[in-house]
Amino acid sequence: MSTPEVPEYAERLHRAATATREHLERSPVDRWEIFAKASYTREVEVTPARPLRVIDVEETGVAVRTLREGRMGFAAASGLEGDASRRAVESALATEVSFAGDPLPPQRLLGTTEVRSARILPPRGWATHVGEELARAVASLSDNHLRLRRTILQEGAFGWILATGDGWVARHEDTSTTLLAEVELVGERAGIWRDWLHIPEPESFDPEAAAARISDRALLTRSRVATDSGLRDLILHPEVSAQLLAAMAPLFLATPDTEDLLPPLLDNEGRLAAPSLTLVDDRSNSDAPITGPCDGEGLPARRTLLLDEGVPRHRLASFRDAERCGEVPRGGALRLSYRDYPATGIANLQVLTHGGVPAAELLGTADRALYLLRPLAPVSCRPETDSYRIVASGVWLDGRRVCGWHPVVELRGSLGRLLRRIEAVGTDLRWFQTERGCIGAPSLLIRRQSVVG
Repeated sequence: MSTPEVPEYAERLHRAATATREHLERSPVDRWEIFAKASYTREVEVTPARPLRVIDVEETGVAVRTLREGRMGFAAASGLEGDASRRAVESALATEVSFAGDPLPPQRLLGTTEVRSARILPPRGWATHVGEELARAVASLSDNHLRLRRTILQEGAFGWILATGDGWVARHEDTSTTLLAEVELVGERAGIWRDWLHIPEPESFDPEAAAARISDRALLTRSRVATDSGLRDLILHPEVSAQLLAAMAPLFLATPDTEDLLPPLLDNEGRLAAPSLTLVDDRSNSDAPITGPCDGEGLPARRTLLLDEGVPRHRLASFRDAERCGEVPRGGALRLSYRDYPATGIANLQVLTHGGVPAAELLGTADRALYLLRPLAPVSCRPETDSYRIVASGVWLDGRRVCGWHPVVELRGSLGRLLRRIEAVGTDLRWFQTERGCIGAPSLLIRRQSVVG
């Protein structure tokens, strides 16, 4: 792939960080932190028989955290000139609040992890080619039963600098490429299906394989409508699995003991889930959507083991929350934008699939199983009452044979019991964007759950 034409965001980034540092060095503060980010985003919408739609956006911004005499300040500003740096510093000082302790990590905790070199942004024309090839492949693979309504590809190049008044500096540059596809059944009643794909390596992206992934679920809904109720085996498609994990994500964040909702969910052996389920938050995986040499506060990027064969191990926490909750700081701060104060959060919550079962084998392991294809509402988990609620559409399976489509099914019950009945995980891990961060999830096989049609 040839080197594409990209904007000089690196120069903008350096100017913003330098100007901010100079303002802070002249300010009456005890400690400070700068987070500067510059980016370029190209969004291409490919719709059959319509003109190409392209949006280019450039952005440069800076945020500062300050500490002086027990008062903490935070502010962010955007712009290409030094005025943004001045406004950010002045606003941080003007909006200080009293704060007991030091919210900035000590220098001894700061560090970086080696990451892969920056990936190349796809050249102009790549997105158009992918959209056209995807439309052709979807129609071909479905015998023209499916139509690709539109494809939106978002390609971004970015760089950031994190620096402290103690002289510590971290830098990172990379690109990000994602795809949103909308498909519909021709002449059918199943509505529009949307699939989001994280593309870690654009140069090796295979439109045929992506089309097969996008088409599979939609084609299953062409069977006759069938409903059922009772105790049934469940197979969760990766998207449903991801939404379930997103709803559970707060359980893996640091919490004061008086507010901790995890212990009541554990069984007598201290187990939250079945041994088949292991969860990590991996900020060093180059194939994951969110990577970098450090977390949002400068602690080295790492893989944090959250659930070890069903047993809780560690919690994620920013430095501030780790201090508040008595946790060991492990680098759990998230900062997706320069506008955001670094906060505890999931970056890449991932199910480990090294002992998983191929998806085709997983689908054939249960008699009269309900295969949940996509959520129709946010999955709800209420740890305080040990309950969950999933509203989804799916199909009934007899082995690998589809017996009927279930347009709307609601599942309720004990969250702990649901998790401890996960018998197997698939090897078909996919990444999804959720309200709780990026989730890498495979199919899940769950035995004997109550189904209400």
